[in-house]
Amino acid sequence: MKKIFLMLALSIFAFSCENEDTDNIVPTQAKVLGEWELYKFEKQDLVTEFVNGELVQSMQWHDLTPSAEPEPSLIFENNNTFETNYAGVITGDGVWSEIDENTFSFTFNENAWSILVSNYIVQFHCDNTISIKHLVEPPAGNHDFQDSDWYVVRYFRTPGTDECDDLVNYYVTD
Repeated sequence: MKKIFLMLALSIFAFSCENEDTDNIVPTQAKVLGEWELYKFEKQDLVTEFVNGELVQSMQWHDLTPSAEPEPSLIFENNNTFETNYAGVITGDGVWSEIDENTFSFTFNENAWSILVSNYIVQFHCDNTISIKHLVEPPAGNHDFQDSDWYVVRYFRTPGTDECDDLVNYYVTD
């Protein structure tokens, strides 16, 4: 009888000590939770060059990945908030939500990456690699692409892992 009482007491104690935060997480939301570090940064830029003595303008993608540590990071919390960090300093924060099992969005409270975008969409390439593409303002000056959409793509991976390059369609491949 003592053993049964002891087993019952231990099971009640163990069951009541579950973390309430993880009890409320929908399984698909766990996919985005945690820290994500930037590993690649691509941006469309205006390129002007002379071809056969004539000035030619074009829109081209450029790899602007920072070459030095520390890398910027995103942290998605299970209370549907997120923060961006650089060198351990918070540079932005906001709220995130699930659109469907493979798509998540987030919105900055202030200091957004782009003044043209208020809601950012997270695209998963595999379990440890995501990308976020968003609009930015066109380059200043008079050029042929004033009315075109200009984009930036940030690629993140979970810290300490290798990104799944074979599943990502990068704009800059060299």
